[in-house]
Amino acid sequence: MKHVHILFVLVVLLLTSCSDEKTDEALLQKDKEELIEQLDSDKVLAYKFGKICIRSSAAQNDVSPEFKEFKTKFDKIFNKVVSYDIENSEELSLMDYISIYRDYRAMKSFVEETDEDIFPTLTEALTKVYGDSITKTAPLLSNEEKIVMQNIEHAFLSAIVIASRDLGKEISLYESSKTNPELLPDSEIKTLMQYFRGFLFFEKKLYYLSEDEISRNIVWLNNNPDTDLPLTRAIFQWRNLDNQKTHIGLHALNHLFRGFDRLMMERDIDQERALLDFEEFLNDAEKIGLDNEIIWSIETYLHLKQENSEKAISSLEKLKSSILLSKKEKESIEESITYLKDREPDKVLNGIYDKYFLSKIATKYMISILAKVDWKKLMKEQNIPYTDETFKIIDTFNNFIENIDKYSSMESLENAGDEIKNQGSKLWDKAKGLLNDDESEDESKKESDD
Repeated sequence: MKHVHILFVLVVLLLTSCSDEKTDEALLQKDKEELIEQLDSDKVLAYKFGKICIRSSAAQNDVSPEFKEFKTKFDKIFNKVVSYDIENSEELSLMDYISIYRDYRAMKSFVEETDEDIFPTLTEALTKVYGDSITKTAPLLSNEEKIVMQNIEHAFLSAIVIASRDLGKEISLYESSKTNPELLPDSEIKTLMQYFRGFLFFEKKLYYLSEDEISRNIVWLNNNPDTDLPLTRAIFQWRNLDNQKTHIGLHALNHLFRGFDRLMMERDIDQERALLDFEEFLNDAEKIGLDNEIIWSIETYLHLKQENSEKAISSLEKLKSSILLSKKEKESIEESITYLKDREPDKVLNGIYDKYFLSKIATKYMISILAKVDWKKLMKEQNIPYTDETFKIIDTFNNFIENIDKYSSMESLENAGDEIKNQGSKLWDKAKGLLNDDESEDESKKESDD
């Protein structure tokens, strides 16, 4: 009897733990842990190193005891990077990269463990270099002012690099993870930040994080219907819409991607919620006269769910004409139309035109919109200081991340040997010497640890 009682308790505990894993809170926490894992990459770390170099240049030694040890090296790298003229776009040399890489290796653990937001803002660092005599001596921001400024910086950088071929979505995700919209005052920046965070989380398959972000944004939009949205009109190319219709358009996009989040989830209740979000999206879109790939793709999905093949075919015919779709995707749509004409809708909904195909179209559309934005012009229109310098720094980050691995070890240096040897044997010998010293230091440290 005692054994039966123990078995019963174990079964109850097992069922309870399984149930807990399916709660919204547990699934959201799982996504938060996955986000941390996704950001654990060499590319993100190298980018973070570059940003700390810049932001720390405006800091005093008293930021932390650990920083005091490395401040001289950070300052040396920063001065080297900003010494290049903004107009001439001169690149760092081979020896610059090798020297920077050695310092990077020495400070890698510090960079991994340090939050860049303990340092002054990016704007303040650039002011120390490019500002006039008055702004250079201005006191550093603190408390709420600093929180707002660095959140805005993270938000803009996240949006700027998302469509970048070099930095791209991985760095955009890092910048997005550093934003905290809840700490910002009610404004257009706040709602756009929440939307872009939600979109990025969705794109990285962090569906519960995305749903949570977008749900809070929908509540905010519902509670703030009169907020002026000039940036939104510019970004989404809705210049012909008034503020009320712009608000409806942004509300529609939030429901759209929350619908995609829920469509990707496993529970039946989430699938039902997704359909409600899609219906809300189409209602909003109709109010402002939107008619594009996103509309046609969602219409098709709902018509298929409602087993209305005739209307589904009509939407698919429109979708087939989109320049966003590849030849293979257009062939899939044509195949879907054939199945529907043959009265085989299940083969379409459960095969060709499934949720993954649908979300791919929406993601392509969103990336294409962001890629068309002239971010430099937009930032200047918003009177954001040092826009040219910021874009120059982004280009430097691109080159740095691309080259840091190229010249980071004797093996990679040998692979790039012809390029370096063409610059002279003395340079080749000096490059090998620097890296040999670096690798010898690593080996000595390893032996002492053993």
